[in-house]
Amino acid sequence: MAASSSSFDVSFAFGFLPPPTEKLSRGNYAMWLAQVTATLQGARLWKFTKSTYSPPSEFLEADEADKGKKVDPVPNPEYEQWFAKDSQVRSYLFSSLSKDVFSQVAMSTTAAELWAAIQGLQASQSHARIMATRMALATAQKGSSSMAEYFTRMKGLADDMASAGKKLDNDEIVSYILMGLGEEFDPVVTSVSSRADSISLQELQA
Repeated sequence: MAASSSSFDVSFAFGFLPPPTEKLSRGNYAMWLAQVTATLQGARLWKFTKSTYSPPSEFLEADEADKGKKVDPVPNPEYEQWFAKDSQVRSYLFSSLSKDVFSQVAMSTTAAELWAAIQGLQASQSHARIMATRMALATAQKGSSSMAEYFTRMKGLADDMASAGKKLDNDEIVSYILMGLGEEFDPVVTSVSSRADSISLQELQA
């Protein structure tokens, strides 16, 4: 069984991983993450994205008899195997990135370093996106739009918040919608605001 498992690992490590169908760009992190996670876990290569997975020593330790002597270091075969697998994971991750994202993490030298750089970039972009979307929600006005168009626009902004990792609850979305209505809707705003229970978006739109 042990030999079979080893063969399985090596065949995946030096074969071809399925090409990514979803390259990471702005707004599709969840889909990208699901794809690359499943691929790397299925190939038993997920551990290479972990900063806690340390590589073996690059060179073998000198024999007791050679200690103190000037001898050339002997490469460690286990390190060479680790480096080859780590490079394949790094290559696969690079191939799953859009050009814009790739240019920002291209200097990463290990799979774990690359993974950390992608996560840091995503966190920064998500924060900026959340702030921009929240401001768009707070300043949105119905104006001359139809009610259907206004609701569609506000729901779209709420969906953007959710995809960036900051899902709004129903009451928050309703509040943003009410703030953007004109004076002619004051009776509706007053009625909804004075309710003891929450109102769904479907009820509000009706």
